[in-house]
Amino acid sequence: MSKPTAGTSLIRARTLPNMSLPFPPTCHPAVEDIEREAMTWVSEFVDVPTLRHLEKTRAGRIAARTAAPQASVDLLHAYSRMLAWGFWFDDEFVDDLSATSPLHLPAIASVLDILDGRRGTGAAGEAMETALVDVMSGLRLVLTREQFSRWCTELRLWFASMTLQNQMRATGVTPSVATYKTTRLYTVCSFACIVLIDASWGDHIRWNDYHDPRLTSLRHRAANVTAWQNDVFSYFAEERHPGKFWNLPAVYRAHGLDIGEALIKTVQDATDEVAAFSREATTAGPSLSSGQKFHLRSLTGWMRGCHDWSLEAAERYVGWGTATEDG
Repeated sequence: MSKPTAGTSLIRARTLPNMSLPFPPTCHPAVEDIEREAMTWVSEFVDVPTLRHLEKTRAGRIAARTAAPQASVDLLHAYSRMLAWGFWFDDEFVDDLSATSPLHLPAIASVLDILDGRRGTGAAGEAMETALVDVMSGLRLVLTREQFSRWCTELRLWFASMTLQNQMRATGVTPSVATYKTTRLYTVCSFACIVLIDASWGDHIRWNDYHDPRLTSLRHRAANVTAWQNDVFSYFAEERHPGKFWNLPAVYRAHGLDIGEALIKTVQDATDEVAAFSREATTAGPSLSSGQKFHLRSLTGWMRGCHDWSLEAAERYVGWGTATEDG
């Protein structure tokens, strides 16, 4: 009989491996109100079973944990509505559809039309499209034109990445680790959220500073950390799902690791990415503008806030036990 490894122990107990981040946690004092308002808002568009599922995502807590703790409540309401809508759209047109469904592309094309200021075709459903228009109207009230334009640009990348995700599912071919990681960089939807986090701090960053190659690299590392950690948190839920979803542990398993090894390898990848982020931020820090330094705060807030949200949602949403269980 083979000797149990740390990986097999955590799998048997479904105990989350340690994924600590060296960034201070924050949470908006109005977190309960933000969570409640997001679900009240989305309840106007969805049926009761969908609402119960969306309640498990605790979308408002992502906004409260990632944004500036002194941010305006109006901005966080708009941010949390966007998150609730995003979970809903992802469920309807990715998670709950086969990879070859003819409904996928028309729905994405329709919401892209809406982002571009045109009327949707209705392919995503009247309620879904009406809700997106409402999300955008709310964001226009709390963002500058530049911020709103940046948010639309980053959200378009998220929609485009969904087609890559479905293509990976549809081919029946195991993706390489590199292919999966590049796709996952965008499907995690970090960049649109980070625009709103910037706004919560006052958004002192301009377009030229935003696209500084050093900040682009740091933004990608922050998105990678969030994506790969989320892949660990969501592993059991996606393993049970019939839709043949790839996540990083599943890709590592397909390339020869056992379950425990794959999970530990994914956690190590995220840990290494945090270290690389910290090194790059330290090196770049002295020469960054004040706006760029605020952006760094948004990136650390995004990584830490998503991690802390995942711990809150892990048991009821994605199938892990608590992080303090003894394996």
